[in-house]
Amino acid sequence: MSLIHTCELNASNPFDYLTALEHHSQAVTQAPSEWFPWNYRQTLAVAGSG
Repeated sequence: MSLIHTCELNASNPFDYLTALEHHSQAVTQAPSEWFPWNYRQTLAVAGSG
């Protein structure tokens, strides 16, 4: 529940966030600090996937 609430506080859709984590699980493992709810969209944009 806290992860969902954190997403909502950062204007991120929790479902979209968790889906992105699953689709990019290897990248999340390599650089987890780039995949927080408040900055994952920038990470996707840099990777050309968002």
